[in-house]
Amino acid sequence: MEQEKWKRHLLPLQAVTHDVREIRGEYYRKKAETAIKNLKRNQFEAHYAASLTGAEALLLDLIPDGAVIGCGDSHTLFAMDLEKRLSEKGCTVIPHICVNRPYMEENGRFRNKEEAKRVTREMIKNYLASDVFLLGANAITMDGQIVNVDGRGNRIAGSLYGPERIIVLAGANKLVPDVPAGRQRAGFVSASMNHVKYGKQEMPCMKAGLCLDCRHPERSCSITTVIHRKPHDADFHVILVGEELGF
Repeated sequence: MEQEKWKRHLLPLQAVTHDVREIRGEYYRKKAETAIKNLKRNQFEAHYAASLTGAEALLLDLIPDGAVIGCGDSHTLFAMDLEKRLSEKGCTVIPHICVNRPYMEENGRFRNKEEAKRVTREMIKNYLASDVFLLGANAITMDGQIVNVDGRGNRIAGSLYGPERIIVLAGANKLVPDVPAGRQRAGFVSASMNHVKYGKQEMPCMKAGLCLDCRHPERSCSITTVIHRKPHDADFHVILVGEELGF
């Protein structure tokens, strides 16, 4: 049969199957090279790690023994097994304000709003006095700017002024072409996934599937910051990781 002639010339399937993880890793590495060059041009201390394990080692090197550490709500950070290592370094960790969850009912409404507010304010004051503040990013632009969007502003507050050292940790999936793309990513991806995390299925973006720039009182995107350059006198580090991390 005619079919048998060309079948003899076909390569085995494994010879033409590509390693998707390898392709993604190289893609992220090349993107990160450009972003890191521009972050440095904007006076940030920028680092690259191919894996989460490598990023963890970099991060621990940047945290002094005995440091007081503030933490923003970042699933990139949560993906690391830092608690034991930080304890071994004698560090004290200030948790993110999700510790106010015990003051809430199952439906997400506060049963003791004043107490939750007090806990939140205390957290934020401690963030601003910490030795090191750790957080993620909703987006990092290819020209070296950092975009973050918050509902309350606690995470953003710790990233702007106060801590002795600020460290942003982000997967290379957070890289975007420019600031408008970063804001779009925050609304289209980050805010919606945050609502999923906290069970806020009633939010307009959850119902519509895209950001409607809503006026809902519990919207996650009330405050947007773009850090164009390293703030004056700040010790500001960015670690980009060649993996898909956080949201």
